Amino acid sequence: MLGVILVALGIMSLALGKGRATATSILFALATGVFIATYGTVDAIGVRKAGNAGVYATWIFVIYGALMLATFGAVRGKLALNFGSTETSNALIGGMVSLVAYGAVIAAFALGPMGPITALRETSVVFAALIGWMFLGEALTLRRVTACAVVTCGAVCIGYQS
Repeated sequence: MLGVILVALGIMSLALGKGRATATSILFALATGVFIATYGTVDAIGVRKAGNAGVYATWIFVIYGALMLATFGAVRGKLALNFGSTETSNALIGGMVSLVAYGAVIAAFALGPMGPITALRETSVVFAALIGWMFLGEALTLRRVTACAVVTCGAVCIGYQS
C-alpha cells in the first residue's frame, strides 16, 4: 500500500505546477484516471480470459492497428509514408518501443495482481520527465528529480516481497 501511495504522490507532484489548478484541469485529470483504470481493468481481465498474454496482445495490436488506419483514413485521407525521413524513422522506433512496453505489461497482468502492476505502469511519467530533459531541453528541476525519486521508491516498495 505504501508503494502505491508513493507512486501516486510522485506522479501528482510531477503534474502540479506553480500555478493553481483550474476546475477544468482537475476534471480532465479525473477523466484520465477513469480511462486508465478502465483500460487497465479491461487488459487484466482480457489477458486472463484469453489464457495467453501473447495471443491477447497480438489481437489487441491487430484490432487497434486496423482501427487507427481506418480512423486516419476517415479523418486525413490517403496515408503517405516517406521511409527516408527522420520523422518516419523516429515514429517507427517509438511505435516498436511502445509495442514492447505494452506486451510487457500484458505479460505482467497474466502473472500478477492488477493493482500494483497498474501503479507500476504509470511510473512512465518518470521516463517522460527524463526524455523531456534529454531530448526536448526541458529543465530537470529539484522538484522533478524529487518526484521521480518518490515514484521510484514507490515502485521498489511495490516490488518488494517480504
